[in-house]
Amino acid sequence: MDINVWTPALQEIMITVGNKINAFWEARLENFKKPKPDASVDVRKEFIERKYKYRMFCKSSLSAFSGQEELDNELCRVASRADCLYQVMTLLFSGARFRETNPEVGMSALEIARHANIPSIMEIFHLNKDSDFTTQRPPPRYIPGNTAEAPSIPVHTRRDTDEDRKSGYLFKTGVGRKEFQRRYCRLENGTFSYSVDEKSPYVKNTIEGIDIQIIGESQPRPGNEHCFEMGVVSGRSYLFSAESAEEKQEWMYIIAKFLTPQVMWSYLSNFDLVGHLHKKEGSTSTDWRRLTFLLKGKKLSFFSAEKDCMEDLDLRKLTNSYVDNIGPDERQTVTEQTICLCFPDKSRLYLRSENKEHSDRWHTAIQNTLFDCGTSLENQPLTKENVPVIVNECIRFVEKNALKTEGVYRLAGVKSKVNQILQNLYHNAREVRLTLDEDYIVHDVTSALKQYFRELDDPLLTSDLYNQWVKNSASQDNASKIRKYAELVKELPEVNRNTLKELIIHLNDVSDNKQENKMETKNLAAVFGPTLMSGKNSVGGFGAANYEISVIGDLMLNYAAIFEVTQEEQNKLDAKRIFLARLSENQLLPPPPVKNDMHVTLYIGPKSENENIDVQISESMTTSELIQTLIDTNKINMPPSQVSVFEVICNGELERVFNPHEKILAEILSWDDGMRSDNYICIKSNYLEKKIEKYLTLVNASSQVTFCGKKKIKKAYFEVTGMDVKCYKDKKLDKPVYSSKVSDIVFYFGVEKKIKSSKFGFTFIDRKEDPVMLRAVLVDTEEDVYYWLGCLLNTKRQCTEGSNNNVRTVAPIPPTRTRSPFKDLLGFKFHNFAFELKDRANKFAVRRMSKIRSTYRASQSTRNRHSSPRRPEISNPGPVTRPIPESPDLNESR
Repeated sequence: MDINVWTPALQEIMITVGNKINAFWEARLENFKKPKPDASVDVRKEFIERKYKYRMFCKSSLSAFSGQEELDNELCRVASRADCLYQVMTLLFSGARFRETNPEVGMSALEIARHANIPSIMEIFHLNKDSDFTTQRPPPRYIPGNTAEAPSIPVHTRRDTDEDRKSGYLFKTGVGRKEFQRRYCRLENGTFSYSVDEKSPYVKNTIEGIDIQIIGESQPRPGNEHCFEMGVVSGRSYLFSAESAEEKQEWMYIIAKFLTPQVMWSYLSNFDLVGHLHKKEGSTSTDWRRLTFLLKGKKLSFFSAEKDCMEDLDLRKLTNSYVDNIGPDERQTVTEQTICLCFPDKSRLYLRSENKEHSDRWHTAIQNTLFDCGTSLENQPLTKENVPVIVNECIRFVEKNALKTEGVYRLAGVKSKVNQILQNLYHNAREVRLTLDEDYIVHDVTSALKQYFRELDDPLLTSDLYNQWVKNSASQDNASKIRKYAELVKELPEVNRNTLKELIIHLNDVSDNKQENKMETKNLAAVFGPTLMSGKNSVGGFGAANYEISVIGDLMLNYAAIFEVTQEEQNKLDAKRIFLARLSENQLLPPPPVKNDMHVTLYIGPKSENENIDVQISESMTTSELIQTLIDTNKINMPPSQVSVFEVICNGELERVFNPHEKILAEILSWDDGMRSDNYICIKSNYLEKKIEKYLTLVNASSQVTFCGKKKIKKAYFEVTGMDVKCYKDKKLDKPVYSSKVSDIVFYFGVEKKIKSSKFGFTFIDRKEDPVMLRAVLVDTEEDVYYWLGCLLNTKRQCTEGSNNNVRTVAPIPPTRTRSPFKDLLGFKFHNFAFELKDRANKFAVRRMSKIRSTYRASQSTRNRHSSPRRPEISNPGPVTRPIPESPDLNESR
């Protein structure tokens, strides 16, 4: 942009008039629609030409005057007044001629403005010196039936003018959202406004329809149950409340019409959220497209211009959603966030809004569809085969652990454990992994599956088809019965049909092991007949139980014909049965874990939040492998680029980031027994990465710090040079108080609370000299901490190949059983014990010599007091008694 064009006069025009002149150009726009936010370039171009080139919407001032001459005279009259800038512009754009000489004054409007020295009016005349507003050019004629040249800006019909207008009272909150206040709202001419009441001439706020970016349902507030929220381009959200649900839906519907193309208007009944988003498919794609999305229940819809139809995304199959940064090659502002949606077929969809507030609103709304799905089969989270995840998880558990368990599905589990299993599955089925342990037994899980089917709002075989199922079961013609069953199966909803097929195949697998589990077809049919057909409503009553059992038995015996199983599907089922048979015979059981595998509790975020997960970590598992395992098992909902593993020690006071290639288990086993209860591993975002990024190029660093070493806290001069870290008493750099290799130290962010000299600093451990002693470096500001950590990390990266972060070199865990993994740790304990004994001996020696010195001085003082003031001369002096010299401080000598 050329800033030279912004002359002082032009700046004055923009400040004085600004967009007010738009009221002149759109004075008659009520007969036409403005382009929608998602309108094409051609539509916008045509609208601009009609507005400015053909002046179809402006209100000409020529009609207020008797002719062209009077219009020119009026322009000359106001050209000498600086406060009439707006009138000058409307007269000029209406066709007044600024070069025409006024016979009364003998000057033109341009000469008058120059004589009066009004730069803003002279600038207006100069900018329009080549424009001709005296003639009204007609718009191009369109040939009827020629769709290529038909106007793309539709004219308002009666439905547009009537249905796109609404007014009435709503309750609105202020900026703090504390109290609702009654406001009179109007929606007309593409603008939403509100005032204190209907008669008030003062409008408190006006929102252009083109500025509205999002509208949707909001949580009810005390005393205001029917709330909805409207967001604008700036990111601000307006919270409103209606007096009834019907009135709320009416307001949301008419406002949503500003956001959506006409093809989506039929979808706007009882929607949850509507707004504009940018969409792309796949992480490698750079093709972002701005579309209008509509969230309704568990379906996310948008209009596809390529396919010229609506497309639906089934959020019941959504495996995960999180906020992600696309990558370093794509620029993303601070106010933007990208939402990643993951589906079972490994496909990923990325959505991005114009600001963070709207992205958070969309992400929260989408996340809410994953939890607390209730007891309606249509709302359950689904697998890619359109089977509820709850059913799939229970069936997989039985196949792995209970195909040969006697009385499976017949014996009942513990009621409290059954309810707990169902509660976990209802809340978030994708996060639950059922395992055979001391908490749950086989019958608890099978009872949970049966109870799940009984609690459905509508039975699996549906109440509408119940009579037909029962009637067909009584038929004597077997071939006709099977054909009718196949027809009834096709009439079931898709989810019901796929779930029934999956369950019947599973029950046949159970029946194939009837020699061990004592559950043949008739026994399983007796269990599941009333469960799948009557549910909790007891549709058929007690006398219909035999018919219900007969239906399930027929489906099990003839499932291949009824469900039209193909040969390919049959081959897969046979292979699966062979696998399950071998699995039950322990032929394909996974090998036992190696001896060094451990179950470790990891915390999501700080330990104080008490959100933890149990993970089995092997000896060879690295940090990056651990993160990927947690993501694959849906235990964390963050992308790998935004999550790191932290080691937290000293009861949360010190922490460091694990290197991606560092082995977790080796570090855990190296913890001292006295510290083990205070240490833990946590998963969270790497907040240190961006803060120390600008210091990662430093090679050398030095400054005056406070050093806390073996003895006490004292001022020192600390430096990192080459591959060494050294600490001196002062800048003279005589003899270092401490010196070590950077590759031998492990440093942590933070200092212990018992060190009260400063709250800013970092702590490190010298792995080679003393692996349990903590040394601290205290600085003045937090930025100084990032300065030192950046330099140390860069130096360590040069020392250690393949390391980008803080690496604590720990000896690998020995693979043999003869050596204990705590051997080195015991050696360290013995080393510390010997050092402590030596230190105690030195302190004892110091106290001993101090006592001797004080005793000697006391005796000398007593002798001097009792001796005479004049000492007699001695001709032959004897041996002179010399005072005992003070013993040097043993600590200093040491």
